[in-house]
Amino acid sequence: MQTVVSLCRAEPDAITRICDSFAEFDDTGEARAAGFLRRQLFSYHDLLVQVTDADEVTIPGLGAPFDATATRFYRWDGKPADPGQPLHSTVIVNRMDPTVIPEVSALFAELDATDFPHHMGTRRRQLFSLDGVYFHLQDFTTSDGYALIDHAWKEADPRFIKICRELEPLVKVYDPASWRSTADQVATRVYRWEVPA
Repeated sequence: MQTVVSLCRAEPDAITRICDSFAEFDDTGEARAAGFLRRQLFSYHDLLVQVTDADEVTIPGLGAPFDATATRFYRWDGKPADPGQPLHSTVIVNRMDPTVIPEVSALFAELDATDFPHHMGTRRRQLFSLDGVYFHLQDFTTSDGYALIDHAWKEADPRFIKICRELEPLVKVYDPASWRSTADQVATRVYRWEVPA
C-alpha cells in the first residue's frame, strides 16, 4: 500500500465543501476505480491535510485544491490489521528543518526496533516533510489514536520519554503562540472514506 500526504491552505468555512466534494467522488466508485483504498482529511490551523492510501505505486491526481505533496522520509510497518479491520490515522503536525531528517529517522528506527510501538498499539508509522512542516502519521485500529498516545505519556515508558526528549530540539511546535499541550499538535480528522471490506 502506498501512502501520499498532500496539503493545502483552507479557510474553516471551505472545509465542509471540500469534504462534501470528496465524499461525492468517493461514493460514486470512481475512487476505487482509480486505485484508492482510503482517504482521510485532517484540519490543523490553516492547513488541510489529505492522507490517501492506494494499491498502486503511483497515485493518480489527488484532486483540487491539493497542490503540494509531502515527501515521506521514514516508514515502519508493524503488525498488520486483521482482514476487514480498518486502520485510523492520527496526524501530528510540527515544524522541522529538513537538515535534521537523518537524525529524526534514526531516533524512530531505534524506537521502532523495540516492542514499544506494539505495546502502544501502533500498526504503522510514517514521517513526511514539506516546506519545513513535519507530519507524523500513526495508524491504529482504534479511531482515537491520541488516547493511545496520551496513555503512553501517562505510563511514562522510558523509551517514550527518551524519544520525546531527543526530538525536542529537532522538531518544533507548529504555532508556539497557541500551544498549550501535546494535544495541540494533533490534527482533527474531518473526513474518512475507505473501500468497503
